Amino acid sequence: MPEMLKEPVPSRMTWTGATLAQSDDWITRLTPDECEEIDAALRGVQRAGLAWGHFGAAGFPLPALGPRLARCEEEIKNGRGFALLRGLDVGRYSLDELKTIYWGLSVHLGTVVSQNALGTLIEEIADKAPKNLGDSNLRSYVTAQAQPPHADLADVVGLLCVDRAKEGGTSVIVSMMEIYNRMLRDKPEYLQALYEGYYHDLRGEGPTGDPDEVSDAPVPVFSYRDGRLRSWFHGKKIRQGAAKRGIALTPLQREALDYVERLGTDPEVRMDMQLERGDIQLLNNYMALHYRTAFVDGDGHKRLMLRIWIELRGMGDFDPALDRWVRQGVPRQDWVKDGILPAVGRV
Repeated sequence: MPEMLKEPVPSRMTWTGATLAQSDDWITRLTPDECEEIDAALRGVQRAGLAWGHFGAAGFPLPALGPRLARCEEEIKNGRGFALLRGLDVGRYSLDELKTIYWGLSVHLGTVVSQNALGTLIEEIADKAPKNLGDSNLRSYVTAQAQPPHADLADVVGLLCVDRAKEGGTSVIVSMMEIYNRMLRDKPEYLQALYEGYYHDLRGEGPTGDPDEVSDAPVPVFSYRDGRLRSWFHGKKIRQGAAKRGIALTPLQREALDYVERLGTDPEVRMDMQLERGDIQLLNNYMALHYRTAFVDGDGHKRLMLRIWIELRGMGDFDPALDRWVRQGVPRQDWVKDGILPAVGRV
């Protein structure tokens, strides 16, 4: 049996939407001087003839903002599990310049990892109107549909808001540490199933490229190692993983998943935020879930988020399945030819 945490998670790491709404001290507002420092770093990269993806923190110097980013990193790792940067003037820059700035800020936090088998490092999240909405391998971020609560495949997921939708598209975050405390108090019988974990659907982007490939080991929803509780949850990948293995989940396994998703959408627990243009949301995938509401574009607005996945420094020891199937993102695969994914469901 895996080691389990049987005491509540400290309050510094837990929160609800109701408690966060009482103040805005979780927002880091960029000062005019810091914005000019970002601009100067961008111009330095351009003068050097470099592109995003091809320089590190030293190539994007932030002497004033750097210490504030370090405090954000500490909050992401050991505090609430998220940070929000506000104040970047996106109207001042082209899309490629925004990606350069975003990359420059991100490499001050850690190492950027791939998001799909193509090796994409910055993903443009927008409604691409796919025609195959019923495809089980379709990744929902290419649609305008609502999403269920989930985590992404990296230590941190970042979203930079380039533009918001005409209607909807609200970003929702949820503390998994709060969910753990409530489960420990009200439904402790679910913990064993969640600690033991589930096989995950690789959605046709695994080492073999087989559209029915699943992880080679169960990935724990909760793991407790060296005094640190971590979570990682994605109900769709779990349920599809069981279906592709041809093995039904037990009633207890299903109930535990349903419980996490039910609390994840509870208005008292979740935090709804409408990201503004220039906002950068950074979320620890081992401490929180995220999702978005359905949206409609129009009237000159097309919702566009730039997503980045970051591996942080000094994160300590991980469960082997988490280390293999989560921390690495979705590694670029050698079987991908000519920039095309052969598995069904790709846009």
